[in-house]
Amino acid sequence: MNELKQTLKLNNGVVLPNCVVMAPMTTKGASWDGIVDQNDVQYFARRAGAAGLLITGATAVSELGEKFPYQQSIYADRFIPGLTAEAKAMKSRGNKAIVQLYHAGVNAQVSFEKLHKVVGPSAVAFHQVSGDITELSENEVWQVVAQFGAATQRAIEAGFDGVEIHGAFGHLLQQFFSPYSNQRSDYWGGTLEKRMRFPLAVVKKVQEVVQAADKSDFIIGYRITSTEKHTDGIGYDIAETLQLIDQLAATGLDYIHVTEPDFDQQIKAQINGRTALITIAHTTSVASAAAALANADLVAMARELIAEPDFAAKLATNQAVATAITSDQQATDLDLPPRMLTWLIGPNGGGLVPQGKKYLVDIAQ
Repeated sequence: MNELKQTLKLNNGVVLPNCVVMAPMTTKGASWDGIVDQNDVQYFARRAGAAGLLITGATAVSELGEKFPYQQSIYADRFIPGLTAEAKAMKSRGNKAIVQLYHAGVNAQVSFEKLHKVVGPSAVAFHQVSGDITELSENEVWQVVAQFGAATQRAIEAGFDGVEIHGAFGHLLQQFFSPYSNQRSDYWGGTLEKRMRFPLAVVKKVQEVVQAADKSDFIIGYRITSTEKHTDGIGYDIAETLQLIDQLAATGLDYIHVTEPDFDQQIKAQINGRTALITIAHTTSVASAAAALANADLVAMARELIAEPDFAAKLATNQAVATAITSDQQATDLDLPPRMLTWLIGPNGGGLVPQGKKYLVDIAQ
């Protein structure tokens, strides 16, 4: 598919070799303490030909920001050696390596297990964590902004080509944007303009760190969920999201990465050429990925690049790509971290194996 093979120039001048993005996936390949080990290094080395832009799974910027067990972290210098090895593996075939910066906020189940504390914009109960929520003070919110900045500096030191700020899937940045979870009346909440302040402050801090490091070719992206509705009807709609996207695009970000393709046309129009748009494919097929570029600049894939770690490399040479894991031997050759792979009996295999004995992959993004 020629659409997927095209190069793309980002705002900062970096040219991506193709329009395929490896979506952030939680591999559970780090240690319990968040240190990247050989499992993740091998996983990414095997997928260095998967896409022009590879994004790590959610990487915690704070010890209070961990949701997934065995997810990697970046909130202290001790994590840099493992992250350095990971970045090197991701870039080993000439593509770009991005680390996703993340704070789970009130969803930080693992932090709650470890520290018996969970924080958020307001003390609003969620289903993910059983326990009291500590509302962040205004000064503590600024401290979290600083943590995103410090994480960016570590990403630069580790050799990554950029960072993706995780503002999606109900985690901390989205919690500040949502009127459901943000019931503050101070600088950080109360109106739409104020609910946008935390995400925009994080973007500004990341940009300041990159500028101070004199890394003009460092990529900065932002992941966003377009709508949110809770059982009581409270949340936000695409109209409010478009206002945030307008503000994000105005900062000069290199890309905005959506979590669902339903509003691509509206978002693309709102961006109006100011930054690149990453969408997602409806299915694992090559045709679906190419079709997704009708209203976007890049397309992110997850399950497909688990089953076919040489996806982009094979497209470039017109080779057939695999769309399912169909044998034990194939699974062994994919270098999947052990905790990422679970054997089950049943049909469909989460889209990876069509029938019978199957693999179910945890790809929470």
